[in-house]
Order: sequence, then structure tokens, then C-alpha cells
Amino acid sequence: MAKHSEAMYLGRLPDVRLSFQLMGLHARKADSNWTYPSHEHSMYEIHWMMEGQMSMVINGKLHQQSKGDLLFIRPGITHACTGAGPEGFTYFSVHFSVHDTSFCRELNRSKDTYYPATSNLAMAMSPILSTLYDLSTEHLSESLSSSKQMKVHAAVFELLGSLVGQLSQNASVTVSRKEAIAHQIAEYIEDSVRYIHLHSEIQETDRTWIQDIAKSLNLSTSQVNRIFREVYGQAPRKYLSETLLNEAQRLLKQTDLNIDHIAMMLGYKTNAHFSRQFKRWTGIAPSEFRVHAQQDVMSLTQDK
Repeated sequence: MAKHSEAMYLGRLPDVRLSFQLMGLHARKADSNWTYPSHEHSMYEIHWMMEGQMSMVINGKLHQQSKGDLLFIRPGITHACTGAGPEGFTYFSVHFSVHDTSFCRELNRSKDTYYPATSNLAMAMSPILSTLYDLSTEHLSESLSSSKQMKVHAAVFELLGSLVGQLSQNASVTVSRKEAIAHQIAEYIEDSVRYIHLHSEIQETDRTWIQDIAKSLNLSTSQVNRIFREVYGQAPRKYLSETLLNEAQRLLKQTDLNIDHIAMMLGYKTNAHFSRQFKRWTGIAPSEFRVHAQQDVMSLTQDK
């Protein structure tokens, strides 16, 4: 009988499953009298000043933005802008959404909005934003080649990685043991959603998967529930529902799959069951959500 040779890993990375949508990426030169009215949207926005000065009111707070300054505006935040200098200004703007619970958690750790040109975050991101700006001006005159489009994708991944890295440093939070355990629980829950997506099978009760999490962490189920509630302010089951909702919203926004197919991918036995659950989560049916998402995309692609 032949003896099989043995091999061991020298290194290994986790699977990459980051779903994001990039919209409204544009550069614009405006005169000193240009304004944009108060508005909000469901995407993150990076607003980078290239020349001149402008004023941005974000949730009622005034920010004076000069060359090199960067604003990071989170979803649902009301903001309006106007010129602040006599010679006009030039800015570059990126809108994006990320349907990944752990990634969004990192994006929202720090609540700061304004980053001056001399800040670590602005200095780290400026070269990447310059690359995207150059590609956007090139695209204005002619369509980008496939290789240039891949450069856009690479720059976007680099931008998101740099943004999360800098925000995590700025947060400068010392993670307690309790928080570390809660983050592990969250990762297990997110993994369970990936399992559902791969196998189209959803568990109807909390008991089995919470027991599995508790066993892997050498904790009781009551400890898992208590620690998670103390750190995240909600039960693990609620976090699972929110993670499933994020995945449902991603599929409705970013794919043309019909709702029956999406329901099946998320482990629901019928479209009706999925639609009832989605409406319980959001107050609207999946079909209505898709229409609203398409309207948001149209509004972001208009000149701003």
C-alpha cells in the first residue's frame, strides 16, 4: 500500500468575501458661489479637498475644509456644502457601501469626521485618492481599459484597507478580555451567516449554534449571551438577524437575482417567509427596498 507524503501549511490567509459598492466617484471644480443643499444618503462618503476652501455643515456642525483636508461622512448623516474662499475650490468625492458587519464595525469605531491635511489618516490616504483622481480624469475623456479598471479596483481595496487601519489607530481603544470574547462571538455569528449562504440552510432555533459557540470558547450559553449583551448591547440572536439583513440588502442592491432566489440563498424555505421577515426587520417589502436602492443610486450618480 502506497504511503502518502505529508505536507504542512507555511502560511494561510482567511477567505476574502468583502462586498462593497462604489458610487459617485468624481472630481469637481466649483466657483466661490457654488452650494449643495442639505442631504443624506445610505453610503459612506470620503470628501477630499484638492484646492481652495469650502465649508461643510455635518449634523449641524461647521467644518472649514482646506487643501489636503479630508472629511469622512457616515451613512444617514445630514450634510451640506458651500464655497468658503474667493477663488473657488476643487474637491474629490468617493461614495461607497460595505456589506460586511465586522468591516462596518471598524469603520464606525471612531466617530471623528474631520481630518486635517497633516493628520495621519489624510496623509496615508492622499496618494491613493490621487491615483483614483487621475483615473477619474482619464475616464472622463475615454472609457478605461480593462487593466485600468482593475487598477481602480486595486486602489479601492487599498483605500478601504488604509481607512480602516487609520481609524483603528485613531480610536486607540484598549480591548478588554470581555470585548475580545464578544468580538469572537460576533465572528462566529458572521461565519454562521456565511455557512447559511453557502448551504442555503438556516437554523430555526438559537440553541444549537449558541451551544456550539459556547463550547468553542469554553463558556456556558448564559455567559455567551451576557457578555455579548454587555459589549454589543443586544442578544446574539439579534446580531445574527442584523447580519442576515445586511446580506439580504447586499443581494437586493448589488445583484439582479429574483427575490425567490435570494430567499433560497439565505436559507428560507419560501419567498413568503423571507418577505415577512424582511418586512419585520425594515418595515418594507424586499421589492420596495430594491426600488428605493435603485433610486438612491440614481441620485448619487447625478452631479454634486
